[in-house]
Amino acid sequence: MKRYFALVLMVVLAFSLTGCMDVETVPEEKNLEVLNALKGSTLEKTHEIEGLEFITTYNTGDYDLSRWRITDSKVINMTAEVTSVPEGATVLIEHVHIDMSLKSTNPQLDGLSQDYMDDSYHGTSQDGFFISDKYQYQNKFAVEGFSKDLIDGWMFVCGSYGSSSITQERLTEKNLVQYGKVYANKMQVVYDVLVKYADEDFYHVVSVLDEFLIPVEYEAEKAE
Repeated sequence: MKRYFALVLMVVLAFSLTGCMDVETVPEEKNLEVLNALKGSTLEKTHEIEGLEFITTYNTGDYDLSRWRITDSKVINMTAEVTSVPEGATVLIEHVHIDMSLKSTNPQLDGLSQDYMDDSYHGTSQDGFFISDKYQYQNKFAVEGFSKDLIDGWMFVCGSYGSSSITQERLTEKNLVQYGKVYANKMQVVYDVLVKYADEDFYHVVSVLDEFLIPVEYEAEKAE
């Protein structure tokens, strides 16, 4: 009889723990700026760097931002420039790192990497990309929809090591949004900026971080 009650207790505890895992959620991130169609599909950010203004812009070009889908392949256009540069100062971008990840109220999908890119100056004649109020740094981040990172992460979550609460296991836009509770992409960009003033012999580095959300616009009712 004791063994029977012990077995029943173990089953009850197992179901209780499973229930707790199923209802665990992550609050939506509401403090970041948003790239959306209502603002003309362009986001501009200004950073103060030692008296300089470091200005960055992001837009999706011909891609319809009002229909943003995680699983689409798309391109995000990026620019960076500086204004109010003191006479004799030189500003270079030495390195740029970009991350695209998922934002979800599901803790196992929130922050999952989708795609990334690095960009550095590959020549030897200078230490980075020269920028000024006349010359911009320009780049295009080609975001892979069904990236290996996304596929591997989704398989982990839906597999034996992940969450059994995702009942639709195929990696589709619908399942990401409806069952994975994904509500946005999060883009993070780190610029390593080299600055040298007129009376200096060497550059010093300042790191600048941009991060913002791109809301998912998938509507399951219209897609079915």
